[in-house]
Amino acid sequence: MKMNLSRPLGLRQRLLLWILLPLVAVFMGSILFDYRLAQETANTAYDHSLTNAALDIAAYIQTVGLNPDLHLTPEAEAMLRSDAMDKIFFAVRRSDHHLLAGDADLPVYPGSLHERQIFVDDFHQDEKIRATTRRIAVDGNEITITVAETMRERDQASNRILVAIIIPNLAIIAATLLVIYFGVRRGLAPLVHIENQIASRSPRDLRALDTEHAPREIRPMLDRLNELFESLRLAAAAQQRFLADAAHQLRTPLAGLQTQIELVAAEGKYVRNDERLARIEESVDRIAHLVTQLLIYAQTEPAASANQIFQPVALHELAESAASTFIDRALTKDIDLGFEIQPAVAEGIAWMLREALGNLIDNALRYCSAGSTITVHSGIRSGRPFLAVEDNGPGIPADEHEKVFERFYRIPGSASGGCGLGLPIVQEITHLHAATIIFSESPGGGLTVTLIFPGSYATNS
Repeated sequence: MKMNLSRPLGLRQRLLLWILLPLVAVFMGSILFDYRLAQETANTAYDHSLTNAALDIAAYIQTVGLNPDLHLTPEAEAMLRSDAMDKIFFAVRRSDHHLLAGDADLPVYPGSLHERQIFVDDFHQDEKIRATTRRIAVDGNEITITVAETMRERDQASNRILVAIIIPNLAIIAATLLVIYFGVRRGLAPLVHIENQIASRSPRDLRALDTEHAPREIRPMLDRLNELFESLRLAAAAQQRFLADAAHQLRTPLAGLQTQIELVAAEGKYVRNDERLARIEESVDRIAHLVTQLLIYAQTEPAASANQIFQPVALHELAESAASTFIDRALTKDIDLGFEIQPAVAEGIAWMLREALGNLIDNALRYCSAGSTITVHSGIRSGRPFLAVEDNGPGIPADEHEKVFERFYRIPGSASGGCGLGLPIVQEITHLHAATIIFSESPGGGLTVTLIFPGSYATNS
């Protein structure tokens, strides 16, 4: 797995790093210390055997006349040199460097009668050796005894010691790392739980976070977050109240104005200027429609909808109800408005879904000419509930599909009296419901707009 070094380390990685690095350093130091101690113990044992060999040789030194001599039988020399793996070398010399017995090419190493025995590592006959020199006095004559052996068995013993130390220590390190990893993971489980709480929430979910099982160290931070959520909930509630008041205050005078214009027209006060009256009525209708759309758009934003509660919504009932409210308008324009519905239920906010579907039907009625057909659909498709509005009108060009979701955007050359907020409202509502909008061409030409919702609920047909 490739690590992204530009990203800061997480809390788990930091804990593991600061625990494991010193721990590994301690274990490595322990291995080196144990190895040196074991190696010195083994060397002491082998050095002791060299000392014994020198003492055994000294036991065969005798004085003949005035000069000492070494009476070492062939059998004794063979026994002295016998070793399964290493070669044994020795040399016995008088103070005048006369060789009494042994290997003449074996060097003499430092040492005296009164010094403790010294051991030296050297090379002899192209092999690494360990040697010692012992000086003794025999009837006033100084005798130098040098004993050496190759280090094959020592090296093998050192390797065995190293393996015997490393394998258990590596097992201990691995077990410790595993315990630490699971311990850190278990210890940070409450943080992961809180992370999942936050990650699984939608923008409208401002419930307080559960701090009952949270570690003491992060409870102050969670308390501040819960205070922030509470402030947002209060702000959202205040915004909802403002929007409701604004809707009432704006709709009431506009409705009154429309009524007065209709009364004036009915009384024939504008018989000399019907065109101007028609323009006034059209402008008032557009202002009323724009105000309604602006208020609905504001109510569908995440901040304003934070206190809304999702509930199962019967899409087939909603489709039938929404389509029915547009029947009179469709008859006036000589448009065939019908519905083909199958039972389907989605989790959502009923009034918002009704507004979304109403905007799709409204758009279809605005853009379709007389004699057109509009059909509202509902049902289950690929296991997911959906709503759709199908028409055989002019449709929307493919290169305009993204632009029509921009606020106040209208397709160039459009003759509709819309305000450019219908589809942006539909998009806000679908995003809030984690739904998908799909544009497709209708079988008879025109446009089909489909809203596909997540999940599926059982329905009674």
